Amino acid sequence: MEKATFETLLQLLQPHLPTRTVSLEKKVLSHLWFLGNKESFRSVADRFNLSKGTLHATFFEVCEALKLVRPQIIYWPNRNEQARIVEGFLNRTGFPGVVGCIDGSYIPIPGPSEHRADYICRKGFPCIQLQAVCDHQLRFMDILTGWPGSVHDARVFRNSPLKQVLENGRLEEEFHLLGDSAYSLTTYMMVPFRDNGHLSEEEANFNGRHSSTRVVIERAFGLLKSKFRRLFYLDMQLVDKVPLVISSACCLHNFILVNEKIDVEGEFQNEENVDDPLPIPEDAPQAVNNAAQLKRRRLANLLA
Repeated sequence: MEKATFETLLQLLQPHLPTRTVSLEKKVLSHLWFLGNKESFRSVADRFNLSKGTLHATFFEVCEALKLVRPQIIYWPNRNEQARIVEGFLNRTGFPGVVGCIDGSYIPIPGPSEHRADYICRKGFPCIQLQAVCDHQLRFMDILTGWPGSVHDARVFRNSPLKQVLENGRLEEEFHLLGDSAYSLTTYMMVPFRDNGHLSEEEANFNGRHSSTRVVIERAFGLLKSKFRRLFYLDMQLVDKVPLVISSACCLHNFILVNEKIDVEGEFQNEENVDDPLPIPEDAPQAVNNAAQLKRRRLANLLA
C-alpha cells in the first residue's frame, strides 16, 4: 500500500477507532502487516512493540471499523455504473451485457473441534467459503462469507441476499452475471452450456468466450490473496471471527484498487483451479426457464 493510500485509509477509519493507548497509525499498520504476512501474532506483536493481547484487541478493532465503512467500499453498482462495467467487459473480451462475474473461494482454517466435517471442502481441508462478484477491474461489488467449506456454491448463492437483489429486478433485462456450471441458468445468471460431448460449434464458442471473461473473478481472488497472504491459511481458532477478517481483507482490496494504479493483467498466486468447476449436487434445482434459455441462445448467436 502506498503512503498516500495509507493516509487516506487513516482518515476513513479515524472516526471509528479509539486511540487512547495505541496510536491510529500503529493500529492500522499492524493490521495491514498481519494480513499481508504469515507471521504469528507473537512475532507481529514484537515487531510493533505491542503485547500479544493488545495486538489481538487492536486487530479486531480495525476489523470492526472496516465493517462500519464497508458500505462505502463494497457496494452494488447503480444503473449508470452498471452500464460502465458492461462497456468495460465488452471492450476487454467482447462478451455483451456482463455486469459482473461470480464464484466462490476457499479460505483454509484449522477447523473447529465440533462439527469439523461441515468445514471440510471437496479438496479435503477445513475452510470457510467466500462468495464474491467482481467487475472488469477486479473490484468486489458484493461479498458473502461465513458458510462452511462443505456447502456447495449453488446453495450459498441460493441463500444469499444477492439472489434476492437480482430477483427483484436490480439488473436491466439485457444485463447479467457470469457464473460457472455450479450455478443455475437464469435471465440474470449466464452459465456455460452443459458439455455432454456433443456441443455445437456455436455452443463451444460461447463456452470459450464465457470462460475467458469469467476468469476475472479468479484473478480477483488471486490478487486478494497475493496482497493478504494470511488468507492462504487463516490460522484462527475462533471460527466466528473468521468472516470478519475475510471481509476486512476484501474491503482493503477494493480500497487499494480505487486509490492506486494496479496492473490488473498481472499474474497473481492463487490455489484455485479455473477449469475445475464444482460438481452439481443431486438436490440442486435444475429447472431452467425458457426466457433464460432463449437469452443464452441469443448471446451465443451474437458471439458466433
